[in-house]
Amino acid sequence: MRAANIDQDAALNTVSCLVYGDSGVGKTTSLRTLPQASTVVAVSERSAIPLRGTRFAGLLQLGDWEDVELLYTAFANPQSLIATELEGQIEAIENAKCLAIDSLSELSDMCIRHIVRVDRPEMCKERSKNRSTRPQNTYEDQMGLEDWGLYRTRMLNMISAFCHLPIHIVVTCLATWLKDKAGNDTFRTPNLGGKSSRECAAYFDCVLHMEGRTTDGKPERVWRTATDGMIVAKDASGLLDPFEETDWSKLFGKLLNNGKAQG
Repeated sequence: MRAANIDQDAALNTVSCLVYGDSGVGKTTSLRTLPQASTVVAVSERSAIPLRGTRFAGLLQLGDWEDVELLYTAFANPQSLIATELEGQIEAIENAKCLAIDSLSELSDMCIRHIVRVDRPEMCKERSKNRSTRPQNTYEDQMGLEDWGLYRTRMLNMISAFCHLPIHIVVTCLATWLKDKAGNDTFRTPNLGGKSSRECAAYFDCVLHMEGRTTDGKPERVWRTATDGMIVAKDASGLLDPFEETDWSKLFGKLLNNGKAQG
């Protein structure tokens, strides 16, 4: 254990943010407002189009869960990339002040595919060695109770690991409505599997719900920073307004300057 200097300790002066909302609301496009020269963006194969023409320090594509694990390793220990296909990204990663991941929903799908296609067959092999048989009526495209337990552990551990890196973290995610037994909407949350949809918020400093509203007759996009009892949102800093402009540079300016927006 060591004493922490709140004014100087890098780990205490970085911010982790999750922004979630409907498809097409502008979550990925908002990443363009990050300081591009010091930001590395990791995208799924389907989400890079809104970032065309940008000049980020690095732009990495994630194709499967192994890529997600490699991404964390790269930022935890950039020198581990020597003699790999990402060796050319070492300088960008070492100098990055922000990592943006687009999107958590895609990472969730990658995690599920890995469990179904890799982990489950391996578990079945081990059970076979122990004279255990594979459960009946378990199809490749379905997750069993044991699979969901592994998914929850793996996803939350991954989120925690990224949020503990000594750099700013911005993560996008699709939104969903959780429903009660009668099928009524109860909570608006990030679109993850099982309990993870509500538990993931605990790992971020800010959870922003991106939504549209009308001000003076003009439509606009905003980030909701505080829950209304149904929509999950939070601002651990207490420095943000209930609704903020969808500009990451301005938001980080507030968070890092005691609530005073930088010009």
